[in-house]
Amino acid sequence: MLSDYEVGRAAAALVHEFGEYAEVEAARYADLMLGQSNRPGLLIWARIWRTIAEMHPAQKGLPH
Repeated sequence: MLSDYEVGRAAAALVHEFGEYAEVEAARYADLMLGQSNRPGLLIWARIWRTIAEMHPAQKGLPH
């Protein structure tokens, strides 16, 4: 299992590489792990996905 530090580094690397689409990429990898019945991999990618979501909270209100 990855430490919180390692998950944070992985999340930051995805954000650096994919920008605003990093959350989608993490979700895609989590889905791949689910499709392969790889529960440990799914849990890791779900943690990375959640960390990215926490780094970039959803915008509130109407767009300007």
